[in-house]
Amino acid sequence: MLTRPSLALFAVLLIAFACAPESRTPPLTPVAQATSSPSHEPSPSPSSIAAPLAITAASFHAGEIGFAYAPARATAAGGVAPYAWSVSSGALPAGLSMSASGVVAGKPATLGTSLFTASVSDSAGNSASIDTTIAVYKHVAVTPTCPTNFPCMVEAGCLTACGVFGNQSGGAGPYTYKVISGAIPSGMGLNGFSLTRAFPAPATGATADWLFSVVVVDGIGATAQTTARFHVFPHIAFTQSNAACTGAQARAGCSTSLTYTLGTPGLLTPQLKSTPNPLPKGWSAVASKGTVTLTVPPPVCTVPGQVTSTLILVLVDGSTCAAGAGAYCSSAPATVKITLTC
Repeated sequence: MLTRPSLALFAVLLIAFACAPESRTPPLTPVAQATSSPSHEPSPSPSSIAAPLAITAASFHAGEIGFAYAPARATAAGGVAPYAWSVSSGALPAGLSMSASGVVAGKPATLGTSLFTASVSDSAGNSASIDTTIAVYKHVAVTPTCPTNFPCMVEAGCLTACGVFGNQSGGAGPYTYKVISGAIPSGMGLNGFSLTRAFPAPATGATADWLFSVVVVDGIGATAQTTARFHVFPHIAFTQSNAACTGAQARAGCSTSLTYTLGTPGLLTPQLKSTPNPLPKGWSAVASKGTVTLTVPPPVCTVPGQVTSTLILVLVDGSTCAAGAGAYCSSAPATVKITLTC
């Protein structure tokens, strides 16, 4: 049985317990979880992504039969190097091949234009292709027309029409020409395998030989050359520019002669052109072996006195002097004064 003091102590304890602060559970401390270490490699940026594989150049120059083809390379960009090249369709000209690095080389053996597809692949399995061509021509060549053992016989004053000394064929332009030995005739020019302007006159009464060699280089680098010889003769000419034909007596005709140098020998007898043309009835003028002989018959007289006239003669030989039909070398004119008496 509780006594009064015990009840009093019990009451105090009960009050103390009721007024004690509420017990609180301390917060839990988070426990760290083990994770893998983060990667130190940066995330790829748009600028570091490889560009698509693409062919940047696949244009190949022309070639010539039997002439080494200067190596030409196809190129590509993008993708993942290294690259490997091949011909995926069509075919290169016979004698040429393409390496894995895209280089085309060899020595063409067939004429014509070859169409083919050049393809490139990269190490990531990407590929690209393009259609292209290679043309093959005949090797540049020249056939001489004035070889040293059969020179061209030309006449001083002759123009370009007789200046061709070679016929060119084959090759691929552009072409360049150069004299590599000897010299072309003084005052003349070179246009391919042809001389321009007029052939110069040799020394008086002499002939002149011109010997020279010319080479052509075409756009591929192939070459051809020829040696030419021109034998130049003096221009056809009268040795005198004036003459007279006088009748020895009344009612008599007359005759006279004029000498000339022939120009190119071996031609037909030069023709004579006269003014007036044709000659009066009964007159004659004949050129032969370096001499022109003029014969005039007696005059037909109605009244006494002198009958005078003037005849102009021009010699024309068979040497071509200019382009065009009948453009032959001709002499300077000679004037003959004719005097007859009635």
